[in-house]
Amino acid sequence: MRVSLLRPVLFVSGFYLLSNLAGFIARLLINAQFGAGAEQDALRAAFVIPDLLFNVLAGGALASAFIPTYVARLSQNQFAHAWRLAQTTAALIFLIVGGCAVLASLFAPWLVREVVARAFDEPQVRRTAALMRLLLISTTIFGVSGLMMGVLQSNQRFLAPAIAPSLYQLGLILGTVLFAPRVGIEGVAWGAVLGALMHLGVQVPGVLHVMHTPNVASAPPSPAALLADLRQIAVLMPPRMVGLGAVQLNNVVNTTLASAVAGGVSAFNNAFAILVLPIAAIGQAIGTVLFPAISGHIARNERAAFAITFNRALGQVIVLSVPASAGLMVIGEPIIRLLFERGAFDARATHWVAFALAWLALGLPAHTALELVTRAFYAMKDSLRPALAAVFSVAINIALSIVFFATFARIGLPPVGGLGLANALATIGETALLHRALAKREARLRSASFGRVLVKSFTAAGVMALALRGWVGVFGEGLLAVSTGLIGGVFLYFVVLFSLRAREAYPLLGMLRARLRKRRSG
Repeated sequence: MRVSLLRPVLFVSGFYLLSNLAGFIARLLINAQFGAGAEQDALRAAFVIPDLLFNVLAGGALASAFIPTYVARLSQNQFAHAWRLAQTTAALIFLIVGGCAVLASLFAPWLVREVVARAFDEPQVRRTAALMRLLLISTTIFGVSGLMMGVLQSNQRFLAPAIAPSLYQLGLILGTVLFAPRVGIEGVAWGAVLGALMHLGVQVPGVLHVMHTPNVASAPPSPAALLADLRQIAVLMPPRMVGLGAVQLNNVVNTTLASAVAGGVSAFNNAFAILVLPIAAIGQAIGTVLFPAISGHIARNERAAFAITFNRALGQVIVLSVPASAGLMVIGEPIIRLLFERGAFDARATHWVAFALAWLALGLPAHTALELVTRAFYAMKDSLRPALAAVFSVAINIALSIVFFATFARIGLPPVGGLGLANALATIGETALLHRALAKREARLRSASFGRVLVKSFTAAGVMALALRGWVGVFGEGLLAVSTGLIGGVFLYFVVLFSLRAREAYPLLGMLRARLRKRRSG
């Protein structure tokens, strides 16, 4: 990865970490107040349909179709056209998402009873439906806010989009602390609405600044050209919608299966939320910065630059995600105990979350790599192959989830671990399939160094895992022992990696040296 991309990646990654830290605080407060019981199960189940609407209609689907089209206009210096395209798309997505949210709100009890959590009893269904109606408000807000993020990132303005997720988590925190003691679990849902408003509000000044730049005041676009771009977005979106819809269908199946055991929905949800931390800090952060860059390379037909940038970024993702995976598998339970085990969140909840997380972590490197591989296809304006791969992956995931959930329960293990194993295996298969297809499409992406970095990273992570296991065995699972063990484990990982001459780790070392020189000279 070029240094010019590494700096914004680290910047965005830092804010992703901040957002996930705020998310952990929100979860800590929710877990302490409501535990892993019926109320939190209802809250987590209530998120399923709003998340499905956002992701399928306005989130990743819109971004993957809108950003390449928008960046293509920016690359041609057609700034007024790009801005009008953003305005029109925002209005359309608000109407579509808002309309779907109204329909989902009207049919909320049926959706819970027949789709989301079929094992819930009637009082639990009513509680979940009421929460869902509140969360659908935030989904409509996110429809516009998500588009704003794409506009700002495409204009190389990363600060507001990076801050926005933390503000959403702040809304959840305020809802849990201020509203929940008065109105119960519904207070958390009202916090989500507040967080969505803050997520939108922090980006408005940046978007207004883009709107009032002199370039945007140039000649307006012709209606025919604008309509052509909207048609292109409409063509690019459906395959991505199918892919994301398949992923959300898997979420529905997991929620339905987990609802059969008390605390199962919240246990698996908490485990996946912990997994999202390294996915966001590594895969999403690099992918967020990489996507406009590689879209620009493709728009300018710079195929060699595209391949170099992508290969370097993929190497960085592997180097950073493999030790995160090993760490979560080895000391996930002590971390969860330190973070969450208090109040209504008991030792059983800790064990269930840690058990699910250990199996989920097997697929962490594949999850982070998938963030880049799919964006490479979207930059090429090919959303069909990722959609087909996602459908295949979800079909495998659902089948394995049903089998493993029953198998784990039959042998006396927490069945949520079966859901984690199914997710890991399906994601590994999807990522491998897409990377192979990408390499066939662009020969310069066939890099022998990819296999070498995998071997070197897993070797270094194995050494780190053994050291961490021994450290915890000797010094225990207290806060000081775990934190120092983590720091020492990461240091040992990179020492082994550098000794194996893994070139993908050198940019991080180079940037660290540059920072040290700057401080000394200053």
